[in-house]
Amino acid sequence: MKQSMPRPKNYDRPTALAKARDAFWQYGYDALGVRAIEELTGLNRFAIQTDFGGKEGLFLEALSLYGDEAIEYIMEPMRAGGLSAIKQFFIDATTMHKNDPRIFGCLMVNTVIENASHNREALKKQTDTHYTGMLNAFRAALSNARDAGDIAEDFDIEEAATFLLSLAMGIQVYIRMTGSLSSAQHQANMALKTIDTWQNQPC
Repeated sequence: MKQSMPRPKNYDRPTALAKARDAFWQYGYDALGVRAIEELTGLNRFAIQTDFGGKEGLFLEALSLYGDEAIEYIMEPMRAGGLSAIKQFFIDATTMHKNDPRIFGCLMVNTVIENASHNREALKKQTDTHYTGMLNAFRAALSNARDAGDIAEDFDIEEAATFLLSLAMGIQVYIRMTGSLSSAQHQANMALKTIDTWQNQPC
């Protein structure tokens, strides 16, 4: 019996995945049908099903891409830094760049909210992993600051890290609501002022 040859891929996977990430980022998971995904990514229905395992599989890979970028550009600098790295995070979160997709908020935050009424386990697992990483990054930066003597030895790192994560997520919701990064500058400025109060004053 003659074996059928696999279809050659007629798309660039990294490019298509980046387009999928941006499409889900803008429109969300439930609002995008397969036809819309085809139009926005250049993928066809066969590739979505065969190469990615369907819409949810494509979304999970798009979330992974988004999360990997967050690790590189957000989490790793905080893990290696201290209070200044945390402050830079909030400055960057409200600094607009040309054609910035962050006007749609944070893909992970959007997914947490959208998935709350559906409880898709695979999506929840991915967002939980992401925010555990973010929380750990805040903890690391605060621990580094304490080790450097920038904050008090008895400073409550766990309380502060949880506060920072909640504030970061809230800022992203506000950005999504307003469609503007600069709209959240008041929140970012208050975050910077709050962080300044944690710092040890020179003798």
